[in-house]
Amino acid sequence: MIYVIQPGDTLYTIARRFNTTINALLVANRQITNPNLITAGQTIIIPENDSPTTNCPLLRQGDRGPSVRRLQTLLRIAGFDPGPIDGIYGARTQTALLAFQRSIREIEVSGVADIETWTALGAECEVAPGIIKYTVRPGDSLYIIATRFNVTVSQILRANPQIADPGLIFAGQVINIPTV
Repeated sequence: MIYVIQPGDTLYTIARRFNTTINALLVANRQITNPNLITAGQTIIIPENDSPTTNCPLLRQGDRGPSVRRLQTLLRIAGFDPGPIDGIYGARTQTALLAFQRSIREIEVSGVADIETWTALGAECEVAPGIIKYTVRPGDSLYIIATRFNVTVSQILRANPQIADPGLIFAGQVINIPTV
């Protein structure tokens, strides 16, 4: 994930925020020659780690990538227009996220997609490796389920040979969700 350094950030605070280490940040960002000298506006790469919560990473304005596309898709499914699903966390995505957060009393209105926000959007954040059983909810489609679990529709279909028509699933049906 790409991150734009904010005023007051240090590699230590960034590493804590994204559940990684300073060393992992330095390995992913060879352009940083002095770990004590980073500047606001500088762009760095946040390395993906293997913890289960990476399925729902902390995202904020300026971030880019597939996790932002997933966030944008979940916002759109929830009825909040993030603009184009382009993987760029810009002003429209931020506006949609803030509106969503205001609509949910139990979460902080921060404009940052944290674990609580992801969960409120219906994302499955702590997914163990293997196959899990999922009961289809009213209004679900394979696309919505795939987005919720951060997998592809093709992966779900491969795990469910009994689904003959991908457009025909029903509430109460139990399907297999592959996880990584």
